[in-house]
Amino acid sequence: MGWFFHVSDPMGGAAGEAYANTLASPGMPPAHVLAREAIQNSCDAGNGNKVAVRFRSDALSGARKATFVEAAGLMDLAARIEELKLTSPNCLHTLDKPRAALPLLYVEDYNAVGLTGEPHDSQSNFYRLLLSLGDRSEVETAKGSRGGSYGFGKSVYSSSSKIRTIFAYTRFKAENGKEITRVFGCGYFVSHRFKKNPYSGRAWLGGKPREDDLGRVVIDPLENATADALATKLGFKLRKAGETGTSILIVDAHVDTTTVIRGVEEWWWPRLEDGKLDVEFLDADGTPHYPKPKKNEALRPFIEAFEIAKGRAAAKSGTQKYAAFNREDGVLMGGCGFVVAPVAKDGTLVVPGNRLNAVALIREPHMVVAYHVVSQALPAVVGVYLAPDEKSVEEVLRKSEPPAHDRWDPDSENLRDESGKRQKMVRSILSRIQQGLRRFQGEASPPAQAKERRLNQLERSLGGWFRPRGAGSQNPDASPSPLHLEFLKPAYAEATDDGKLRLRSTFAIRLDSSSELDSVDLRLKLNCPVMEDDNEEGEDLDLNVSIEGVKAQVDESDPLVYRFTLPKNVKAKFKVESAPYDAAWTVRLRPDFERESEL
Repeated sequence: MGWFFHVSDPMGGAAGEAYANTLASPGMPPAHVLAREAIQNSCDAGNGNKVAVRFRSDALSGARKATFVEAAGLMDLAARIEELKLTSPNCLHTLDKPRAALPLLYVEDYNAVGLTGEPHDSQSNFYRLLLSLGDRSEVETAKGSRGGSYGFGKSVYSSSSKIRTIFAYTRFKAENGKEITRVFGCGYFVSHRFKKNPYSGRAWLGGKPREDDLGRVVIDPLENATADALATKLGFKLRKAGETGTSILIVDAHVDTTTVIRGVEEWWWPRLEDGKLDVEFLDADGTPHYPKPKKNEALRPFIEAFEIAKGRAAAKSGTQKYAAFNREDGVLMGGCGFVVAPVAKDGTLVVPGNRLNAVALIREPHMVVAYHVVSQALPAVVGVYLAPDEKSVEEVLRKSEPPAHDRWDPDSENLRDESGKRQKMVRSILSRIQQGLRRFQGEASPPAQAKERRLNQLERSLGGWFRPRGAGSQNPDASPSPLHLEFLKPAYAEATDDGKLRLRSTFAIRLDSSSELDSVDLRLKLNCPVMEDDNEEGEDLDLNVSIEGVKAQVDESDPLVYRFTLPKNVKAKFKVESAPYDAAWTVRLRPDFERESEL
């Protein structure tokens, strides 16, 4: 028993690397991609009970490593190490070094149907997970029902292996009611020539090669006792009667399990919160770890919005809202829960910048498809869109997603039909999400603020200007600035009587009492641009500004430029009010300070 390398087909076909590279660069950490896609595969193959997924790490050395290397046939792969062009370092260079640890990662699911069907039937779960690429037909689940699709999601396993090699061990119930176990190895490499013969880069480890009825060479998986014997040598946990599901072994895994845990929290918290998924992580020493999304401060506002969207929590007036979408052509369109982003004790927002004014897009199987940013305005809010329990809507949203399942694309080729209704539905949902969030921003109260919020970036940049002269090299990061900016009222939008919005804010600037300077001359430029679709700044809104604490002169050439002297122990307070603007616009208030002597 050894690896069988597929000879290149004279009519072409996908190279092995195509199976491994499909999801290699979806714009998020590889460990997050693994968390998203591996659990998606398991949920798609669920048997109707709560799906459980375990990520189990191991690191082999000494005799355990030698046993594994022989059982996995890794010497066969090492013989082609030059031709396979794998990235280095990898385990094939150190197979004969007992002390060099070989990292393994097992992804094991339970309460799933397993890799059912005839191995070489293009409709079977076995074939579509291990032998096909990009097939988006539905997965066979319990009682013959259809679930999601393995699609391109299978590639996440091999792309997480430095040597693009995985093994699958599964237990499933056959049509006759008997349970069967299987083991099969897959390698996804570059197309290459070896001993003058061309190979596609696809390789398999299983039974002896045989010819099917059409004379094609096929490799069958090992089954039952033979499969269990190899599974034991490969470190799989043998599945007992009734423990149907699939275990995937990633050989020479290069993902960090701590990051995988964070990925599970960030993308699977809706299903975890609904009690429909259990996830466990086991270190090589058996220490268990569990995702805890509610303890992740940055996720809590989204979880609150989710509870509101689900109807399990009542929205608090002023800081929370539930927005139900009207039906379209008689079809339910779902709704959103919104929450004003809270502020930490130090005055910073608990939600990271790339998630502010973002809506978590959620459909079955309750994975966050994306955190969809729809506004740049204030106050900063977050939201959750929960797709309705409508088969037609679920199907359209699923088909709008690219292989990485990371957005809803109304221009997807999978949505094209003569009526254009499917594309219209996706556009309508995304538009309603954006309008709903912006409307909530216009109605919402700003978050409670800490007494003082320092703008660190401004302080660092100004800090270099006010240190004593002759102190040597001036590094703006070396000490804090003596200037402090305090938001008494962060920028927020309020509704006008004619249905428009008006931006308001109050902030103060002061010179630290410990400063060696008695005063400083400053120039303030206030900008309030309308943000364009490409996030570029457009025209500025007119502003009404009142000033307290200092005497400021308005620049003759620019009415939004103010010059003033700021004495020590005095606050210069600025109250800003914008001209009314369209509620669909996004605006930004940007005060810029410069020291007068630097101009």
